[in-house]
Amino acid sequence: MRTLDAHQQFATLTTKEKPEDYNFEHFRTKHFVQDLQRTITSQGIQPGELAPDFELPQVGGGSLRLSDLRGKPTVLHFGSLS
Repeated sequence: MRTLDAHQQFATLTTKEKPEDYNFEHFRTKHFVQDLQRTITSQGIQPGELAPDFELPQVGGGSLRLSDLRGKPTVLHFGSLS
């Protein structure tokens, strides 16, 4: 399976969400519906593609990069329905 560079794929999208439209303080049903529509229409990173590397702070201090987990089973879960 060919792995696509997510950064290149993002750069070629014809429709991009503005950060202020997607980064929200409270989750709303409309956000879930928008994500569902994007999933159904195959927008975003596809199964088998590499996710863009990013870094997040750890609770006990320090940080963790997604690339540090390469080769290990990893589940990314962002968001909440509450």
